[in-house]
Amino acid sequence: DRREAVDNISSPVTMQGTGFQPADWSTGVPVQKPQQFATVLCCVCGAGIQPNPSMMCVTCLRSQVDITEGISKQLLLPHCKECNRYMKPPWVQCELESRELLALCLKKIKGLNKVKLVDASFIWTEPHSRRIKVKLTVQREVVNGAILQQSFTVEFVVQNHQCDDCKKQYTPHTWDAMVQIRQRTDHKRTFMFLEQLIIKHEAHEKVLNIVDKTDGLDFQFANKSHAQKFLDFVGSHFPIKSKVSKQLISHDAKNNTYHYKHTYFVEMCPVCKDDLVYLPPGLAASHGGISQFMLCTRMTQNVALLDPFTMRVVDIPAVKYWQTPFQGVFRRRHLTEFVVLDIDEVSEDKSKVANGQGARAVQRHKLVDVEIARVCDFGKNDERITVRTHLGMQLRVGDHCMGYDMRYINLSGTESDLTQDKLPADVILVKKTYPARDRKTKKRAWTLKQLPKSKEDGEIIGEERRRKKGEETNQEKDLEEFRRDLEEDPELRKEILLFKDPNYKPDPANEEMEDAEEMGPEVELTELLDGLNLDDGPDAEAEQPAA
Repeated sequence: DRREAVDNISSPVTMQGTGFQPADWSTGVPVQKPQQFATVLCCVCGAGIQPNPSMMCVTCLRSQVDITEGISKQLLLPHCKECNRYMKPPWVQCELESRELLALCLKKIKGLNKVKLVDASFIWTEPHSRRIKVKLTVQREVVNGAILQQSFTVEFVVQNHQCDDCKKQYTPHTWDAMVQIRQRTDHKRTFMFLEQLIIKHEAHEKVLNIVDKTDGLDFQFANKSHAQKFLDFVGSHFPIKSKVSKQLISHDAKNNTYHYKHTYFVEMCPVCKDDLVYLPPGLAASHGGISQFMLCTRMTQNVALLDPFTMRVVDIPAVKYWQTPFQGVFRRRHLTEFVVLDIDEVSEDKSKVANGQGARAVQRHKLVDVEIARVCDFGKNDERITVRTHLGMQLRVGDHCMGYDMRYINLSGTESDLTQDKLPADVILVKKTYPARDRKTKKRAWTLKQLPKSKEDGEIIGEERRRKKGEETNQEKDLEEFRRDLEEDPELRKEILLFKDPNYKPDPANEEMEDAEEMGPEVELTELLDGLNLDDGPDAEAEQPAA
């Protein structure tokens, strides 16, 4: 009896009808035994399986039922190799093995809505094989409520097509709207700056073609709304005025429908940076009696002007400019090179008026009296002149600077009421220059993107003639000046994108010989962007400028 009692204590017993379960005596927690099912035989092969609604094993169930039946296994994927877009529709930009491309491929698979998609992923293929493989895992309810999961591969054959936009680019007279931008100047630095703004803000997405004209650019669009949007973009960065015209192309009298081609003619303000302007008397009086001779320091929606003798700053809005327009009396081609011989600071009493005109002028400029002489007069005469200038923060004794020498500039052909007696000074200094940079072409570690443009036949022939003679083309001259403007003006660089030049190789010998200060300011590497490949196409082949 004692042995039986000990055995009963050491092994827990479940008592039927009392609600007790086996328990672990070390913890006192009831132990749940795994539920066991009786095995049955598969109705097809007779193998022992767990009971399921179909009463078949997995092998037999897969052989009897194919849940991928009715789903496309091989499809065509239209692709435009010119713009690297895929047909959705519409044509969309997708990178290889991206989420966008995966979603596009899944939408093209027919019969996928009959099953439940569990997983989808790309299978690596050779990039030049023109094949894209997608592995899919799907689930579907089969016989008697049983759920079967299966994986399979769908192959897409990439087929080259040409999208509608690319067709219009290679077919003449397919545009419905054109924006013609013109500026009455002897250079194209402003259009170079406009081009960089377009690239940064991606305003050229709807442009079919760009034609490079002698005095401007023509932008062609497929719709009138695209042209109007582009016109608003240009007007948000430059003072412009525009007018629209339309030409009837076709007319259906029965349906009362008309097909027009719209042309927007845009005239940009002819005043550019570093131009010396002569304001009309009424405009000068309306701004507090400022001087009629002002220097243009920046071109945005407003025309930023600076008085070099008092440092007064005036911003003239585009609306007010076109009400009383004015032009640059002297431009960069009239600049003369001077050398600084001596510098005297202006007393506080004389610069008191200037310092009250705004913090922008005070931070960047300082009034000084400088003694200068023309570089071309060295060795010929001892002619010197003392002038007041706003370049006190940049100039040092021995530096070179550029300015307008009013004594030797011909005033004929300028304003009718402008005479030699009305000139404010004999010389007006504009900016500091670097003679070492002018003597030698500077290698730069940065470059700029360029939009693909088509040129007129006459302009192409003229450039070929200059190259045969070994002369520098106007485009190359403007480009070099634009690069220098970017190096000298950090605020101008903030408005565009600068890229690292993949073909740049520094020359240590030349860098040691030339003084960095004489070669001019440099663009820091922290301001440059990666990702420019000069072999990608015409839109990334070269560099381009701004004004």
